[in-house]
Amino acid sequence: MGEGTAVLLFYFWLRQVWSVGPANRWLLLALPPLFYFLWVVRRYLAENRRAGETAVLPNFGWGNRLTLLRGLAISMVAGFLLSPWPAGWLAWLPMLLYTVADVADYLDGYLARITNHATKLGERLDMEYDSLGMLIVTLLAVWYGQLPWWYLLLGLARYLFVFGLWWRARRGLPIHDLPHSVHRRVFAGFQMGFMSSVLWPIMPPEFATIAGTAFALPTALGFLRDWLLVIGWLDANGDRYRRGQQWLYQTTTQWLPPLLRLLLASCLTAIFLALPDAWPPSAWVTLFTGWGLPLPSFLAVVAVLLLLLGSALVLLGTMGRLAAFWLVFPIGFDMVTRGLGLATGVALATAVSLMLLGTGPLSQWKPEERFLLKRMGERVTG
Repeated sequence: MGEGTAVLLFYFWLRQVWSVGPANRWLLLALPPLFYFLWVVRRYLAENRRAGETAVLPNFGWGNRLTLLRGLAISMVAGFLLSPWPAGWLAWLPMLLYTVADVADYLDGYLARITNHATKLGERLDMEYDSLGMLIVTLLAVWYGQLPWWYLLLGLARYLFVFGLWWRARRGLPIHDLPHSVHRRVFAGFQMGFMSSVLWPIMPPEFATIAGTAFALPTALGFLRDWLLVIGWLDANGDRYRRGQQWLYQTTTQWLPPLLRLLLASCLTAIFLALPDAWPPSAWVTLFTGWGLPLPSFLAVVAVLLLLLGSALVLLGTMGRLAAFWLVFPIGFDMVTRGLGLATGVALATAVSLMLLGTGPLSQWKPEERFLLKRMGERVTG
């Protein structure tokens, strides 16, 4: 009931600040995913129990409550489909709502673990909300023209995967278990974060397409590998598969990252040298002024400093993933003001690749790794 009340209140508010037609359309599109999420909760309520126990817990727990909030935010994002991108400050609403869903996704499992309320229901809700949330935000990004149509295949990937499993089960074909993979969760987390940033009204479509392709490629290859594992074409316990995984690990985390660091630093140097005036760059000052940001000259200088500092940190392998993350901002500023060039395009793709793969050997300090490879509230054993 609380979720339905929140949707109705948001709808009446939208009628006042947007317009009646789009607000009515928003309500019609927000309700179906909300009803679906609530139906999933009701159907699998008996799974609200801890692993190894049979007694159903008397309450949802804080983790599941936060997951329900995530479902509410995703449903609200769905309401913006089939309407033009709102103008002015309202244009940021879809991004803000999906960001709420992202933050809730990061914290719900943590709350469940620290309160001893991790349940199979929570796992099921997490998977359902992840899948439908990715599909909805992908549809919206394509609808807004931020991503090409083929990106919808990534949004549908989990549903296609589940359909394939159902089809094999229907035909009596074997289905094998998937081995545990830390990188599967890491890539999914980065993908969700990227989809939130795609809905920024200031992001140019060219930027979104290049970064999206860099994010989509490892995700798509991961789905392909998982499919070959479940149908038995790859044997997770076989020597051939293990050798292939070892080669892939060495290539993507040991040999490739140092080359990417050199390439990114070179591209960033080219971007900096191409600025006609760096203290501050007048084009970036004009850009920030047009966005209505305070102290545009100061912010432009800060952006240049981040460009230089990030380049040095990436080259040294110090906080490399974090530096690669913030470098996409000055790269984006340069792309908006000077257009897509070879240096900016390669720099963006390389920065995204380092975010996903890490900076590899000869890295001095990597404090962000523990937040990526270990779930909050979970003890690491073995």
